[in-house]
Amino acid sequence: SSDLAATRINLAQSCNGVGWIFGPVVGSIYFYGTDAAGRSTGSQTLYIPYVAIAAVVITLAVIFKFAPVPDIKTEDDYHLDDKSAAVSHSIWSHPHFVLAVAAQFFYVAAQAGIFSFFINYMTAEVPPIPASWEAGLAGVSANAAFLGDWLKGWFETNAAGVLAISDKGASNLASLGFVCFLLGRFTGALLLKKYSAHKILGLYAVLNVAATFVVFLKLGWVSVACVFLSYFLMSIMFPTIFALGIFGLGVRAKKASAYIVMAIMGGAILPKLMGYVADVYDMSRGFIVPMVCFAFVAFYGFNWPR
Repeated sequence: SSDLAATRINLAQSCNGVGWIFGPVVGSIYFYGTDAAGRSTGSQTLYIPYVAIAAVVITLAVIFKFAPVPDIKTEDDYHLDDKSAAVSHSIWSHPHFVLAVAAQFFYVAAQAGIFSFFINYMTAEVPPIPASWEAGLAGVSANAAFLGDWLKGWFETNAAGVLAISDKGASNLASLGFVCFLLGRFTGALLLKKYSAHKILGLYAVLNVAATFVVFLKLGWVSVACVFLSYFLMSIMFPTIFALGIFGLGVRAKKASAYIVMAIMGGAILPKLMGYVADVYDMSRGFIVPMVCFAFVAFYGFNWPR
């Protein structure tokens, strides 16, 4: 059923959530690693993850080149394939598709901004770390040798003489964000089976407006928690917007999906604005940009013109 398309796409895309969890951990090893003397080894090992990714992508490309992938026929609820002159054959004549392109643009802009500036936020905006936390990690590291290298260097004393999260620590915390993202995908898929996809999208987007606003207000650890909550709430947005945008377009769903995917260019544009706001004010204030983006996604969800 096309009504469950959002559920199926969310479940399918849960697989990439697993990669996002382990990606920051692997990245922290190769980007922020140190030798026995404490010197950075990142410049010597930086290329390794990229070479590995390239090899995997090439392998997958070869597999799909020769795989017998069937041509999927989709339901044409709008009769776009009819030859009657009274029927509009343009996908741009359907508001639910046009607004999906815009919603995807703003969603990916918000996602890219939050993902890209996560480390900046954690290293600059998190309240001072109690010294007992560092001692606790040291104790765990000493008693669990296999965790030693991973836990080493999570905290550092910044220029102001305050114990803060280091780049490596923030990179590892990004994995926790992606755990929240993955959990959101699975729980969201369950909700999408019971409730209308556009209403769930609208609800998650409104809650994310609230979460990013709390980050904007700089409320200490509450704001930090809301960053992770934002990861959870973002989880269903891309696949759900995609499913809502191509709903009922029949054979033209292929062309429509291409435009919706092209809307990811938002992730290359608006994060620059988020960075500019962060430079002028601070990283917390920069979250005003994704907040506005989520507001548009909420508008699309609650006003989806089927």
